[in-house]
Amino acid sequence: MAKYCEPMRKSTKILIFGVVCVQLFILGLFSDKLFNFGSSRSLDMDTGDLLGDDEALITIDDASFSPQFDEPLTAYLLLKELDFAKPFDRSTAKSSYRKPFSGLVANHDYCQEQMSYFVNNPETIFNEMNFVVDFRRSSTLRKDVIPSLGTDIHPEIGGHMPQELRQTFTYDFSHEAMIFFNTYLSTARNVGTQYSCLTQMSNHIPGHEALYRKDFAAESMIKYAEEYTSRPQCFNNDKFFPQTWVLYLEDQCKDFFKQFNSRTYTKLKDERKIVYIRKIGADIHQGAGVQPVNNEEEAALRKMYNNGELCGQVKENFILQHFIYNPLLLDGHKFDFRVYMLIASTNPMMVYYHDGFLRVSLRKYDTNSDDKGVFLTNTALSKDLFNLAKENGSYDGKTEEELRDFQMWFFDDLVNYLLKNKIVRDPNWLDNYLRPELKKAMIHLNRMSQHSLLKFSSVYELQGVDFMLDSNLNLWFIEANARPALEGSIQKKADFMTRMLKDHFEIVAGLLRSRTKRVINYVNELMRTGAAQRGFLDDLTIDNVEFRKAEFQEVLKNRFKPEFEPSANNTFSLIIDENKEGVERYAGLLEKICL
Repeated sequence: MAKYCEPMRKSTKILIFGVVCVQLFILGLFSDKLFNFGSSRSLDMDTGDLLGDDEALITIDDASFSPQFDEPLTAYLLLKELDFAKPFDRSTAKSSYRKPFSGLVANHDYCQEQMSYFVNNPETIFNEMNFVVDFRRSSTLRKDVIPSLGTDIHPEIGGHMPQELRQTFTYDFSHEAMIFFNTYLSTARNVGTQYSCLTQMSNHIPGHEALYRKDFAAESMIKYAEEYTSRPQCFNNDKFFPQTWVLYLEDQCKDFFKQFNSRTYTKLKDERKIVYIRKIGADIHQGAGVQPVNNEEEAALRKMYNNGELCGQVKENFILQHFIYNPLLLDGHKFDFRVYMLIASTNPMMVYYHDGFLRVSLRKYDTNSDDKGVFLTNTALSKDLFNLAKENGSYDGKTEEELRDFQMWFFDDLVNYLLKNKIVRDPNWLDNYLRPELKKAMIHLNRMSQHSLLKFSSVYELQGVDFMLDSNLNLWFIEANARPALEGSIQKKADFMTRMLKDHFEIVAGLLRSRTKRVINYVNELMRTGAAQRGFLDDLTIDNVEFRKAEFQEVLKNRFKPEFEPSANNTFSLIIDENKEGVERYAGLLEKICL
C-alpha cells in the first residue's frame, strides 16, 4: 500500500493524505464486487464500454457522465498497470533527458506523479485549459491566445529567463498541466515519462525530422515515388518536388556531378542563368543556408568535391535541387505559400489542413541578380528593406507599413489578381484547384513520412509548409518547418495567427478530453464489473491482464466524442483520419487506385 500511496503524497491538491488512503483501503476490502468476466468480452471502440458474450452492451449514460473515478486508489493502480508510458530507463535514455534545460527539473517520475493527481482530480481536464509554453511574454500566443482560453501555469518559463537560471534544475512541471506548446522541449525531455503523460498533449512529435529536414524529406520522397512508378496519376515526384540530390550520399553525389558536368547543364545555364539551388539539409530555415548556384557557388562546389572525385568523402550536409526557373510572378515579384498542417494525432493519424498566406519578395525578380533576396521569399530576408524604408521614409515608393502589407497576400488577393490578369478564368479556382492540390500534397507528405513518427496518443504537431506555383500553375513543395513563426508583424497577420492558434487548440483539447472520458469510463467499468479488484494491502488483480492491456490501447487511440468535436466554424479542414476506411480516410481527395 505504501509504495502506491507514495506518488499520491506528492500531488499538490490531495489533502489529508493518510485519511484518503485508509478510506480507500477499507472501501476496497469491503465494497469490491467479487465476480469476473472472461476474455471473450469485447470493447466498444467509440464509448470505451465493455460488451458481453450474449448480453446487451453494458452502457454508460453519457448524459449522466461524471468525470470522477469510483475508487481513485484502485484507478491509480490499474492505470499504472495498463498505461502506455514505460518507466524511465536511464540506461537507454538520451543523455539530454538528464541535463539542465530552461531551468526545468529532469523528473523521471513526473508522469507517475501526474497520474496520481489525475485520478483524484479528473474533472480538471474538462473544466480547465492549463498551458505550458516557452514563448516570449510579448508573443501573440502568450499575450492574446492563452489568456482567452485558459491559464499559463508556468509564466516563469521562457526566453525572458536569466541565462544562469536556464542551466539549473529549478522548476518542475505542475501536475495540472494539460497542453505543452514548447519550442525544443521534445529534444530535452522524454515523452511519456518526464512530460506529455496519459492525460496531456504536447506539440512536437519525436521523429518529425522526416518531414522538416530537407535531406530526410528528399530521401523519403524518392522512396515514396518508387511505389507510384506505375501510377503517376497518383503521385509524380517530378511534378511535386524539384529533382534533388543529397550530396552526403555517394551515389546521389556522383549522379549530380555527372549532370553538372554535362552539355545539358551548360545549355540550361545559358538559357536560365540559374539551374540549381544549394541548401543545407538540416536545422536551417528562414532562407539561411540557401544559395542559388551562380558562377561563384559553382566554383566553390567543384572545388569542395573536386568536381565529383571526392563524393562519399565530403560529409557536408548539402542538398542540390533543380531551381524552379519559371515562378509565377505578382507584378514582377516572386512569391511562395506558407500554409499550415496540424498533425493532431499519430495514434491513429489525424491530419488537418489550414489556409495560410503568400509571402511576396520585396525585390523584383531578376535571374541576373546576385542578391539572394531576389530568389527567396522568406520574411526574414526583408528586414533590411524594412529598415531602409523606416530610415528613409520609403523603399521603392512604399513606406515600411506598405511594404509589410504588400509582402503578405491572402488567398483571395491572389485569386483576384489572377482573374484580373486573365491568368485563370474560373472564379472558384481556389476551391476547384489550389486548395485540393495543397491538401493532396499534405496527404502525400504524411504518407511518405509517418513511418518515422512516434505513434503515441499524447503528441501532436503544428507545422508551416511552403509551396510555390510556377508560371504553368504547377504546385511545388519547398519545405516544412516544425517551428514556424507565429507572430503578427502587421494587424491582419496577428489576427490570422490568433484565430488559427485558438482553433488548433480546440482540436487538440477535444481529442484530449475525448480520450480522457474513454479512460474514465473504461477504468470505472473494470472496477464495477470486478474485472479489476484491489485486495489486501496493495494487491491488484486484473482479469486476463494482457487482454485488458490490448483493450486499453484501443481506448487510448484518438477519436472525438461527439460533444468534443471541433465547432462548425473551426478554420481547419480534416484531410486524414485513420479511424475511417477507404477513400474516406483521405477526405475523398485520393482515388481508390492511389491507396
